[in-house]
Amino acid sequence: MWSDELSKYYSDLLDGSYNCVDRLVLNGYCSLCHSAGGFRTWWRRLHNGSDEELDENHLMRMAGRFLSFWSEDFSLTIQAARRSRTF
Repeated sequence: MWSDELSKYYSDLLDGSYNCVDRLVLNGYCSLCHSAGGFRTWWRRLHNGSDEELDENHLMRMAGRFLSFWSEDFSLTIQAARRSRTF
């Protein structure tokens, strides 16, 4: 069923399929971040108990770094999408 290396690597974790040449859809669940105060607890564990750098700018940087490192493991090319406003 799985045809690419990424899908084969994660086959035991994947359910269903998604066939689209221009996007990758990732869904994940972190129980700590989905509980009351859990996200701040997670953040504080990463930043020595501080909320000082908890802002949109730092969150966007962290997401970009994660995506960059993750994509290098699978030799994927990441292309940023244009920002659009959706309501």
